[in-house]
Amino acid sequence: MLTQIRHIQKGTLIVVTIIIVIAFAFLYSDFDFSGSVGTDRCAVKAYDRCYRGKEVKKLASYYDVSTMLGMGEFANVLSGVQRSDQNRFDFVLSLIILRAEAEKLGIEPSAEEIKSAIPKLPIFQQPWVTAQFIENNVLGPNGFTDGDLAQLVKDYLSFQKLRDLIGNGVAAIPSETNSRYVRGSQNYTASAIEFDREKVSKDIKITAEEIAEYFEENSETLLSDPQRGFQFARFEPIPLGDDVTNEQRSKSDLAFAQAVNRAYADLAAKDADFVEVAKQYAGKKADFVMTKGAYEPFSLASSPPKELEGNDVLLGQIFSGVFQEGNVTVPIATEEGGYFVFCVSELVEPQPLTEEQAKSAIEQALLAKKSNRAVSDAANAARAALNEALESGKTFAEAAKAAKVTPESLPVFSAREPLADRKDGNLILSAVSSIGENTVSEVVEKPGGEGYLLVYIDKIELYEDPEEDSMKRSIAASTEAGLRRTLFSSWFNQRKLASTSSR
Repeated sequence: MLTQIRHIQKGTLIVVTIIIVIAFAFLYSDFDFSGSVGTDRCAVKAYDRCYRGKEVKKLASYYDVSTMLGMGEFANVLSGVQRSDQNRFDFVLSLIILRAEAEKLGIEPSAEEIKSAIPKLPIFQQPWVTAQFIENNVLGPNGFTDGDLAQLVKDYLSFQKLRDLIGNGVAAIPSETNSRYVRGSQNYTASAIEFDREKVSKDIKITAEEIAEYFEENSETLLSDPQRGFQFARFEPIPLGDDVTNEQRSKSDLAFAQAVNRAYADLAAKDADFVEVAKQYAGKKADFVMTKGAYEPFSLASSPPKELEGNDVLLGQIFSGVFQEGNVTVPIATEEGGYFVFCVSELVEPQPLTEEQAKSAIEQALLAKKSNRAVSDAANAARAALNEALESGKTFAEAAKAAKVTPESLPVFSAREPLADRKDGNLILSAVSSIGENTVSEVVEKPGGEGYLLVYIDKIELYEDPEEDSMKRSIAASTEAGLRRTLFSSWFNQRKLASTSSR
């Protein structure tokens, strides 16, 4: 009997062990047997394999580390964007596909190649960057080990080899290289004709009928500015005498900052009554002088309290959408060396305006609209008059006189040396880039609603450059790199489709 029991017990234990092993394999395997995409067990799927949320998070961290190490092209091409994006799924999918395609094509950077490539990474070209800096500021904060870094560099090298393999044989067209060189090396002698919207605005009148019509059409959107009221505590350091040493002053500044932080901790404590707590700190204290008070609701557009006038940084902070009623700001430094702590005591939501209340805003809106149209019409009319006069054989000076405009002669400029002293210098360069000598540009709109601009090119000269050959080689190299990048991206997108990836 005992023998039979032992025999059954042994078999039972074997079965139980098998069940446990299968359960652990199912629960903790990186592969999701269900194939349900979008869950933590299958956050990303590629080549019929599911990657868990934890794996995806780890792979996503490769984007952050690669950008911090200066692998800009690698990170941007794989993510498909030219900016940092909190959603890293595209990068993760691309990284998985990159590894798979590199393996298919037999691209396997060796340990020696990886070791040699690390000191050549862009970030290490900065003289102040050390291995310890990278460890403390890049790898450590992102949970990266030396093994993770080696894998990232391996991916980076695989990307470069694949890109060069796909773009092998690509060459810049000599005529295009020459054309780009010429465009960048031309000196322009030109004149600008400006059409200022402010000048036109002076002669425009807004009637009562126009204001009433605008109000009727837009009354639902004509609202008052949101307002906020605040309780505040202001901390000022105790003045020091002129005979204090730098060491004493530093110690005093540190003590002041620490004291303000202690007071702030009490003011911002959960369920703390800001006004009552502030009373405890009113008057002279050992490390600061504190005053408390309140500001009635005001808006950013209306006149702020006198103490806050002109402090756009502070006003922007306390009107941030992050702070709601009852919230307490962190200490905000003042220009005098003190600190403000604010508590949002009241929020006044925008309210519908009456026609009288909205009159000023309506006048401004109508004036901007009518003046912009008027100055645009004036610029287009002047351009037509200038072209007509030039076509009839008149000089530019005669044409400008006939069109009743006053040109301004510009300093000689080029793509390499634009008009740095003018904020519209890039606009002028763009306006002349596609026209020839003795030609008036299209009408160009200036930024900020300031008006419009015309540019007349009198002369284009190609200056002699002793570095011409070097510049052309650089242009050709840049063109070829762009072509290789484009070819690689096109090929890589096809591989993405073939991977049947999803998320």
